[in-house]
Amino acid sequence: MGNINKDNLLYMAKYSAFNPYRMREREMGYTTSIGSSDALAKSLYCGMKAIATWDSDREKAPPTGGIFNLEFSPEGTLLVAACEKKSIQIFDPLTHERIHAVNGAHTDCVNCVKFLDARMFATCSDDTTIALWDVRNLKKKIRTLLGHSKWVKNIEFSVKDKLLVTSGLDGSIYTWDINSYTEYNLVYQRVFHTSSLMRCRLSPDARQMVLCTTGGLIVIIHDLNLATLAQDLHGFKPNLYRLMQMSHQMIPVAAMYDHLFDSKNRENRVEFVSDFPEGNDAEVVSALQVHPQGWSALSRNISHDDKSEWTCIHDIQPMESPCDKDTRDTSPVGRGRRTPSRRTRPRVYRVPRPMHPNPMATTHIQITRESERAAAGPSTSHQGGAPISPPQPSRLGLPGIQNDVWEAAITIKQHRLLQEMYNRGADVPSTSGYTPHQESPYTSDEEPAAKHFIRQNKNRLLYYIEETNEGKGFIKELCYSSDGRIVCSPFGRGMRLLALNSDCGELSGVAQDLSQPRLMVELGQSLGIHTDLVVSSKFSPRYHMLVTGCLEGKIVWYQPFSGESL
Repeated sequence: MGNINKDNLLYMAKYSAFNPYRMREREMGYTTSIGSSDALAKSLYCGMKAIATWDSDREKAPPTGGIFNLEFSPEGTLLVAACEKKSIQIFDPLTHERIHAVNGAHTDCVNCVKFLDARMFATCSDDTTIALWDVRNLKKKIRTLLGHSKWVKNIEFSVKDKLLVTSGLDGSIYTWDINSYTEYNLVYQRVFHTSSLMRCRLSPDARQMVLCTTGGLIVIIHDLNLATLAQDLHGFKPNLYRLMQMSHQMIPVAAMYDHLFDSKNRENRVEFVSDFPEGNDAEVVSALQVHPQGWSALSRNISHDDKSEWTCIHDIQPMESPCDKDTRDTSPVGRGRRTPSRRTRPRVYRVPRPMHPNPMATTHIQITRESERAAAGPSTSHQGGAPISPPQPSRLGLPGIQNDVWEAAITIKQHRLLQEMYNRGADVPSTSGYTPHQESPYTSDEEPAAKHFIRQNKNRLLYYIEETNEGKGFIKELCYSSDGRIVCSPFGRGMRLLALNSDCGELSGVAQDLSQPRLMVELGQSLGIHTDLVVSSKFSPRYHMLVTGCLEGKIVWYQPFSGESL
């Protein structure tokens, strides 16, 4: 075993990026062996060190507040920071200098930045609006998009449909046609709505949409067609369907959407992901990213007891199942129930606990006004007219998910009462004239619901790791490297670099050996450079470069470096 480890270390050193002979062998045309790319990547990522910092105090500029999001342009030539105090900051990634600032970009904190191409990008804010910008002229916005009624937290761009996709804490997902607009607004459509929505992401080819919620659920929509999504998923409530799965009780209003999960669906097929590591009773899935190749989803969640945070990687690639019954619970209602795998205790459905707003922490996920269900939200589609003003939040402040639970609880209660009456042989009023005293196709120990199947979720968890629980309530935006080998995860006042194995292998090369979920491997960490909680991180799409931002407004650049760190 010692010889194997020694040989592996020698191999890694031979193909390291810092080996002076590597370039000479490449220039002479020597072929590289299998695994050399892993050795090269490991040497680069393990050599990541902080090389530069920026903060507003150094330039005597107006304070930026927390750096909530960082985004590179597609070519990696620009870096844009979304800031708590209503501004966006633009940097040259190579010189680490700020080249422009837009103060007052929004009327509330800026949450997210998304480049649509090399010159145009979009920002979203807690002021419920989305703004379009051109890097060639930042003196004014190209356009302001109105439609959301609560904080807007996410922007995606569908390269397939040329549509902007936004999601907010009003539970709505909108698509915007940026090439067709009216006098007042762009042509837009609400394609989906669900209570407790946190994040919405698209795969790089826009063939999949991944959602996460405050109910510990990840939803995948396969073979995405944004043009028909609103029609296909009309009336579908993920929370209600998930409640039916966990309670093992048929809920007719949820079961009527069972066809959405059918593997025969060619478009907008729905899949639930609900398996998490042992000891992680996930409640709020607050951060979400998709692998650069669309292979997996990276998420960060907070456990139900608020005592732990976890980073998880789930497989999101379509799976072919030979029979739908493989994914269904065939046991009759009320009999032996299966508990979810890898859980120490059966999970029960929870209504989110009452929360109190914190005016000092604008990205705090313990929100009340964001998680309240939008009363009479915007219309499904809109092509013009006056700007829509957001409706006022409910005075009671009850989360929208509570309505789903109440509706399901009434259904389950009625169903159980009906079963008890059948078991006792009592007369059951019926408009058709049928009573249990008449001949029934069920035997005495059978139940009427035995013929129903409740579809269960596949196990999708691949990798996981427990995180520090500092800064409770703040969203920590983690990210994939451009090659998908590495995950950068905010870790207190610093960050950690996580890999799938110690050799820094790709998912396609290591997933074949997985028989059960594995712990992620820590390649390195950087602590103490930031003076406050790190809440954002981003890898450059072009260079081996990483940037992180904290709540104090400090940005740190990391690159492979063989000398002394900061």
